[in-house]
Amino acid sequence: MDTLECLVTRRSVRKYKPDPIPRQELEEILAAAACAPSAVNLQPWYLVAVCSPEGMAEFRDTMHQVAVKTRPELEARFANHPQVIRETESFLVSLGGAPVCVLAFLQKDGYPDRDSVVQSAAAAVENLLLAAWSKGIGSCWMTAPVSTGFGPALRDRFAPGKGELVAAVALGYPDQTPKMPKRRAGRCVFL
Repeated sequence: MDTLECLVTRRSVRKYKPDPIPRQELEEILAAAACAPSAVNLQPWYLVAVCSPEGMAEFRDTMHQVAVKTRPELEARFANHPQVIRETESFLVSLGGAPVCVLAFLQKDGYPDRDSVVQSAAAAVENLLLAAWSKGIGSCWMTAPVSTGFGPALRDRFAPGKGELVAAVALGYPDQTPKMPKRRAGRCVFL
């Protein structure tokens, strides 16, 4: 798959086959993530691949709490779309059966320019998504654990001594083929 095809065909997958992802594939995906550009070459990310059944069970327990805390926001945002609320909650609790979740943390706390390091970590997450898709592995980028305040608990469990949680990414072989969401106009201009 060439780069442009990878960019335009990657989708957020929310239902996965139970097949495990080989360790070598995960290592290559994380290595590609670590090749992301970063502000003043700080490379401020710390990536944790949760792949053991025990670790994934613990992460799902936390995500159940995330789903409960997310419900009021979902109800406000999707009041006329109850199916979206049910599907989102179901995914948050089950992670769609994903066998792996990568947690992206900052390497440490206290960077003087927080915006730059968060953007750098986000670039690493994007590299991770694209590297996974190039291997036929689906993904879903999640920020709900961060926005609901579970980042510190996840850091304490999975990355003690590291910085804040930036995102979580479910990974697995897709058991669905999502359609591309409608693109919104007026998001790109030429001057």
